[in-house]
Amino acid sequence: MKSWLILGILLGGILVACSPRVQLPRTSVPLPDKFVNDTGNHTLSPLSDRWWEIFGLSELNRLVEKVLSANHDLRRARFRIEELADRLSVKRAERFPRLDLDFSGKRGRQTFVGSSSYPGWSGYLYGEFQGRLQASYEVDLWRRLSAGEAAARWEWLASVENREALAQSLVSETVSLYLQAAFTRCEIDLLRKERDLSRKRLTLLEERFRSGLLSVPEILSAREAYRALSATLPERERALGDLLQQLEVLSGEYPSGRWPLKAFSKACAVEIPSPPPGLPSELLRRRPDIREAEARLKAAAERVRLARAARFPRLVLTAEEGRVSNALSDLLSHRNRFWSLSFALTQPLFEAGKLAAEEKAAIAALRQAEAHYAQVVLQAFREVEFGLLSEEKLRRRLSETQGELQAVSLEATFCEKRFKEGLVGLPECLEKRIRVLQTQRKLLQARLALLLNRVFLFEALGGGFGGEKGEAP
Repeated sequence: MKSWLILGILLGGILVACSPRVQLPRTSVPLPDKFVNDTGNHTLSPLSDRWWEIFGLSELNRLVEKVLSANHDLRRARFRIEELADRLSVKRAERFPRLDLDFSGKRGRQTFVGSSSYPGWSGYLYGEFQGRLQASYEVDLWRRLSAGEAAARWEWLASVENREALAQSLVSETVSLYLQAAFTRCEIDLLRKERDLSRKRLTLLEERFRSGLLSVPEILSAREAYRALSATLPERERALGDLLQQLEVLSGEYPSGRWPLKAFSKACAVEIPSPPPGLPSELLRRRPDIREAEARLKAAAERVRLARAARFPRLVLTAEEGRVSNALSDLLSHRNRFWSLSFALTQPLFEAGKLAAEEKAAIAALRQAEAHYAQVVLQAFREVEFGLLSEEKLRRRLSETQGELQAVSLEATFCEKRFKEGLVGLPECLEKRIRVLQTQRKLLQARLALLLNRVFLFEALGGGFGGEKGEAP
């Protein structure tokens, strides 16, 4: 018996040495040294994982921390990680020996049909008690069990990266919504001033019209401008309420739409520097969605290895020792001891193509994971290149709008000077001041677009790229 057991172990070792291997597919995704739309040639500043702090807004920092701790989607992702960690433990346990303790007992009375032919005899009592300790171990032929554990481990790592990607996405969404809400609030303040000036100007023009100094088209145009402005204000207020409700839902609160106005006092004045030159493309390797896709690719490769190994023999070693007795009091007696050592080598012969189909399905899933990984990498490059390209265009737009604001402000100042000299009327000066407010709103939109693009670029890079933090003026 022992010689057969040794022979089985040696056979298992030989089979393991000849186990099939599955190579991870190579993805041909080109990685340039730096991004095309980055014109710098300098080295990168130290990375900053807490990239949102570059805006220098303490209220925003607190809001982001609250979202990271209270968001329900993140909680669900955390429990998913715990679930896959436990499933990994299950797969790991399959590679260890199994030990079972079995105890059974039976006591009964036996009789025979026609026992009345034997006067005074009504049958007999019998009993059987057995205690058994059994150990079994499956030799990991073809690395089937290790492939299952490796696939479970990569799936667990993918869930970890998935949670990190979700966290980054939620942070980006939170920062974007906060900035939109802040700039919408500033725009509403400008709209209210513009509405008051427009009402005052319309009143003066109505007086001119009644005096016959203004034509019908001119007064109708002024009235239509005032009505359009009055309709815009409630629409922007509704948009602000929607943004605030979204922020509350992200932070795990009831969407009441109420928010302290002082929270946005500094946001509209935030200034951020241009991206540092020379951003290397290796930054994308820290993107959690890329790492997640890579982990799922490796998990798919391990599942191919598992499906292929399932088509080869399985070797199970078993050792058993126990006691058996007709009486419970004699169960532990040495004379009632029994033991056995055995091995079983099982080879699937015919399953109507089931195992071959499972391997083909695993290979197809591997090709899907490969294509998904390549697409994720290319999409990441596209996002970064678009963010860098937009940065340049938006900064140019911001500069042009600032120049326009300076020009209309000078015109308004000059008009007020001429009004004091009696050369122009008040409605003309009010129109210039309204134009200043309109350009200020246009400047707010340009600044917001630049800030939102910076948030998009941070998310595309998987984090910040350094820079000094400071409070907004």
